[in-house]
Amino acid sequence: MNILHITPDFNYACGRSYYVYLLLKYFKIEKHNVYLAANGGDSFDRIRELEIPIFNIKGIKSKNPISLTGSIKAVRELLINYNIDIIHSHHRHAELISVQAKNLVLSKKTATVHTALSIVDKRYRVEFKSDRIIAVSNSVMNMLVERFGVNKEKIAMIPNFVDTDEIHEVEILLSRARKHGKFYNILSIGRFHHEKNFETLLEALNKINDPQVRLILLGEGDKYIDYRTYINKHGLNVEIIVPQRNLLQHFLAADVCILPSARDPFPNFMLQSGLHKKPFIGANVDGIGELIADGQNGLLFKSGNADELAEKIKHLKSDKTLADKCAHNLYTSVINNYTQYNIIPKIAGLYDELLNG
Repeated sequence: MNILHITPDFNYACGRSYYVYLLLKYFKIEKHNVYLAANGGDSFDRIRELEIPIFNIKGIKSKNPISLTGSIKAVRELLINYNIDIIHSHHRHAELISVQAKNLVLSKKTATVHTALSIVDKRYRVEFKSDRIIAVSNSVMNMLVERFGVNKEKIAMIPNFVDTDEIHEVEILLSRARKHGKFYNILSIGRFHHEKNFETLLEALNKINDPQVRLILLGEGDKYIDYRTYINKHGLNVEIIVPQRNLLQHFLAADVCILPSARDPFPNFMLQSGLHKKPFIGANVDGIGELIADGQNGLLFKSGNADELAEKIKHLKSDKTLADKCAHNLYTSVINNYTQYNIIPKIAGLYDELLNG
């Protein structure tokens, strides 16, 4: 197959970019011809290493009619020049461009696929028009059906996934029980955006008031100044790190992974925590609550409740047996259900169905 993926803002801090990267990587391994169209970003190097062609289309996110028309024309030319069978979009505006470009190519049947990776409220009435829609969680599927009126028969529920290549031999050889110096290390990763709600985590740390509890916060975004101001004001032991490709050192050092989201369809960080055998605490929202069973494979708290989160952190810190049980059970679930071995065949099957059905 000739497969073109189209997505904006191809960055290390972006879960959508990680998802697209894995699709490109594993369909390339399966000997398909894969291509990426994006408007820029800081993580093209991992695509170049795979020797996958990248097309820079600046107007992929623009709502300006002139830019939109130019983007549609550019994608149409890609469909023709590279004989594209599947155009797979990963953002609502990218989907609009994909569908319109396909409609302009009359000489070839190109199938359109769109992955809905977010839970959104605003309706434009031009979205979710692809031939098939992938929902990455039941929460996303319910949104598509109930809020946007998408025909359920058009939707395939295929979850986010992680890459077993990220597991390093160091993690296999070293015991989780080893000490990380004098600190109890919390790792949290994501965009500095109101939906990730890192404010609640910072407030919980302030309530714990223990200098030995340290947070590694990895990400970037509009909330950076707000976070830094709060950290400095309360003297919290927090290190903010810019997004990067290799996360292994941070998972190795972590005692617990936490995601305090206000909204989260099915976060990669939750799955990566399981992959690296780390206990996980998450807000009981959307896709987090679909995977995490409180006290079994992680701990849940009410989103926005800093008091409850603080108690969950102290509970896990003091109960190593519970921490180990949650880490083991989450690892087992992720390995058995949410890796490339489970997900790539499902997406390949969807592509085949579109092209041969």
